[in-house]
Amino acid sequence: MAKWRTIAGVKFGFLVDQDSTRYCYLRLRRLKAAVKDSRIVDLLAEELEVSGATPKAKMMAVERRIEQLRSATSSLWYEVPGPEILAALIFKARGRAAGIVDDLFARVRRVEDLAAPLVSWVSLAGLTPYEGGEPGTGRANLLGFRGGRFISAPRIVGIEATNDAIDLERALDDMKASREPTHASYIACTPALAAELLWAQATASRAPRWEVDALRRRLRAVGCGLLLVEGSAVAQALVPEERNQDKAKLAQLARAVQSARKAAVNTSARH
Repeated sequence: MAKWRTIAGVKFGFLVDQDSTRYCYLRLRRLKAAVKDSRIVDLLAEELEVSGATPKAKMMAVERRIEQLRSATSSLWYEVPGPEILAALIFKARGRAAGIVDDLFARVRRVEDLAAPLVSWVSLAGLTPYEGGEPGTGRANLLGFRGGRFISAPRIVGIEATNDAIDLERALDDMKASREPTHASYIACTPALAAELLWAQATASRAPRWEVDALRRRLRAVGCGLLLVEGSAVAQALVPEERNQDKAKLAQLARAVQSARKAAVNTSARH
């Protein structure tokens, strides 16, 4: 018989992938560990203004309150999955426990901290990493390039790394206006920044609603993928649209890429 674990009224089967399943961009594995931490439970109880004599009692009160919010048509959380609400509320509590929350959501201080794991990811994908931003190389601050061989076609992938909500909004807006001449494009950021964007969008209107798929929907609209950087690990959270490019444009971009300085493993991503 399959084993089940319930979080905020949602049952997860034994076969659920705890690393690819995310809520407010927090991996399910980390969310399940977080709700066993009494410090996190205290934060959730404070945020939802519930109480309990023990951490277990507090967590039960938190889950009951979440179910109430999910059922209220006027609530920000109407019909939002319980684990999504839990993860979002944990992120919101950052003002009271920045260290704990930042660790959970893999926040970094500088965009340069994303460079080394992204360069490694590009290399593991069989591409040669180059710094972007050179004349003719497009918008990306990191490019992955593979020249044509006997059994493989040329390939160019662009990655724009960002660690700032304003820059993320700008990148999304820029992609509406023009698409760089690459086979695929990615936005790369931490789960913390992705969660920050969800909160910003949810509270921007007069009738706020939490949209689980808000960021993914905007990325899909421009054919862009999403890479989430957590420490030294990089996860592909959204697969990009593959584009067929004009051969002349690709050749021009390939020449520009090959003339650019090759990115070392410890090279910082630049804006």
